[in-house]
Amino acid sequence: MAMGASASDVKALLQVSSEDGALVDELERRAAAARRALQAAAEPSPSFFEGFALQGIRVDSIHPGRILCSFTVPTRLTAGGNHLAAGAVVALVDEIGSAAAVADGQHLKVSVDMSVSFVDLAAAAPGDTLRISARALGHKGAYSGTHVLVANAATGKVVAEGRHSLFGKMKIRSNI
Repeated sequence: MAMGASASDVKALLQVSSEDGALVDELERRAAAARRALQAAAEPSPSFFEGFALQGIRVDSIHPGRILCSFTVPTRLTAGGNHLAAGAVVALVDEIGSAAAVADGQHLKVSVDMSVSFVDLAAAAPGDTLRISARALGHKGAYSGTHVLVANAATGKVVAEGRHSLFGKMKIRSNI
C-alpha cells in the first residue's frame, strides 16, 4: 500500500463501476458462446464431413463480432496432394463465418447464401499454416452477414475470401 493511502482509498481506487462490469460480463458471455460453438464444431460431429474437414482448427482470439483462427493444412483435405481443396475452403468459410455471428451475440443460424473467391489455392500447401479471420458485417432482423479471409500465415498470400449470409429465429412447424 502506498504511504499515506488508507485501505478505503485503495478500495475506492480499485472499484469497478457497474457499467464497466456489465460491459466486461457481456464480452465474456459472447466469447463463451463463440467458444462453445467452435468447440462443438471441433468435437465429434453428427456429420462425418464436418468432423473430417474441421478437425485441427485452433481459435487464436475472439472479440465481439470477430474471430481469428489458425489451421494447418492436412493432406486429407488437399486436391491431388498439392493444395487445399476448394470444398475444404468452403467448409472453413461456412463454420468460421457462423462463429463470427455467434461471437457478435447472435443465435446459431443456418446458411442461406455463400460466395467464395478462390484467390490462390496453391498458397495453401499441405503443412502450411493458414490464418482465418472472420467478422460480422451486420445483422438485420433474423439475417446476418459475415466476411471470412483465409490467408497463408507465413507468406500473407490470400488463399480465399468469402461472404456468408445466415438466417435464424426460424419457426418449426410440425404436421404431427
